[in-house]
Amino acid sequence: MGLITLGLVQIKVGEAAPNGTMPTALTKIGKTYKDTAKIAQDASDVTEHFEEGKSAPEVRQVRKKIPKITFSLMDADAQMLADYIGGTVTSGAWGFDGSEVVTNKAILIETEQGLNFEIPNANIEAVIDADMSAKGIFLVNFTVTPLAVTDGKALRAVPKATA
Repeated sequence: MGLITLGLVQIKVGEAAPNGTMPTALTKIGKTYKDTAKIAQDASDVTEHFEEGKSAPEVRQVRKKIPKITFSLMDADAQMLADYIGGTVTSGAWGFDGSEVVTNKAILIETEQGLNFEIPNANIEAVIDADMSAKGIFLVNFTVTPLAVTDGKALRAVPKATA
């Protein structure tokens, strides 16, 4: 029997867990902009070896790629910019020169139904995407890449608890 997964409730973040155990202390990362949350997996890297003159490969090696999560937040403040893009906050103002390191985080994608997604050790790349027109909005676009953990899996899909 299949399981239908749909709808984003929220994205939560906590301290990275390279050991693979999701932290219990997670907080909502911010307001996810409508229709931006996606999980996508690129096609595998494939190497094929052929005998001369033959069209069918003798050996085919496939290396799968880990799915990545993308989303945009619409309520960035100075501290969020510093935490996820890099930089510092001084007297309420964000300062950035590109040399700052952003620490890994644990990420939970909570859905309306079906499967929730856990990433105990996530690399986060966040970039500004601001349309400063009257109809535009200041967004921060996130790309979340699951990193290896010492125990368990880098990405887990966990069925939501039923009431």
